[in-house]
Amino acid sequence: MRRSTVFTRLCGSASLVCAALALILVFARYDAPAPRWDILAALGAGAVTAGAWALACRAAPLLGPSAASAVPGQRSEVPPPPRRLPSPARDTDRTAGAVLLLVTPLVLARSAAGSGGVLSGVVILLVAVLTVKTLGFARRRVSQADVRAKLRVLSEDARRGELHAVRVRVGEPVRMRHLERGDKPGQVSATQYHWMVLRADGRELKLAAPCEEVGRAALCLDGREGRLCWPQRWKLIEAELPAAFVADGGEVLMGLSDPDEARPYLKTAVHPPVADRPVRRLPRTAKFSARVHTPMLGGALLAAPVLYVGPDRLPRALDRLLCALAAASVVVFPMRGLGQASEALPEGVSWTVREESDPSIA
Repeated sequence: MRRSTVFTRLCGSASLVCAALALILVFARYDAPAPRWDILAALGAGAVTAGAWALACRAAPLLGPSAASAVPGQRSEVPPPPRRLPSPARDTDRTAGAVLLLVTPLVLARSAAGSGGVLSGVVILLVAVLTVKTLGFARRRVSQADVRAKLRVLSEDARRGELHAVRVRVGEPVRMRHLERGDKPGQVSATQYHWMVLRADGRELKLAAPCEEVGRAALCLDGREGRLCWPQRWKLIEAELPAAFVADGGEVLMGLSDPDEARPYLKTAVHPPVADRPVRRLPRTAKFSARVHTPMLGGALLAAPVLYVGPDRLPRALDRLLCALAAASVVVFPMRGLGQASEALPEGVSWTVREESDPSIA
């Protein structure tokens, strides 16, 4: 895993802006004559900035403990819990990229329509409805509203000085693969869970978080000591409890904790936080993945003849075939690559992989 830098973020954002501009121009100037130099220029600028982003991600420094992190054994006194916890970061770049991908088939349908007719209008309308439904489905699948609501309770209790906490040491990152019966006969469905092991008084506590967050914590906080904090209002929260590991050096990993594991420490007195203790999120990582992002360039190249010659000058079958292939390469292949990337564990981290099966198939 490599650390995100200002240059990687600038290049990545610039490529997204160029891609968005190219998509907007299809509708903003739908009657402009071919060749569409405005769209081709936006796509070309997007390809250049995307290439610079890929190279910048490859050259970015490896993620590891920061110089400001505390070294175990060098502190004379244990820092108290902080009064202010950082809110979980929102991955706006990844969200924007996903929205652009899902909107691309609608834009390509409009490009293939040309001057069009009734049939082309119906096709565009159907693709528009499908796009809206897909966006809504994707939003529901990746929504973190419940988790954020729980973490908000934790942050509010910290500001009021009402946190339960226990002293812990960071252990190893764990991936658990839970196997159960799949949707089709003979298939097995695997659900993956990720957590960081935290050790306290001979016990192991699990702090669950997204795979990338756990990987970052493993590289930056391996062997560090700190406090694992829970809200004072934990009895008003159902199922998993919000928790935050705050390292002595100030780095924070927020996630969810098993109530049964936390209960022995929730009966103790509340630990008063301090207002002036600085804390910060773990550093972000560079997100370039060749298997996810390379097919997008292929889709742009397939649509280039339509933009250069114009849909009204190409044979109707060829026009629609090129746009359909472009939509497939821009949307289907990156989504497939994203699934493959989610199966792979972050590089540079020594993971403990466990597996359990549903008793009905064991």
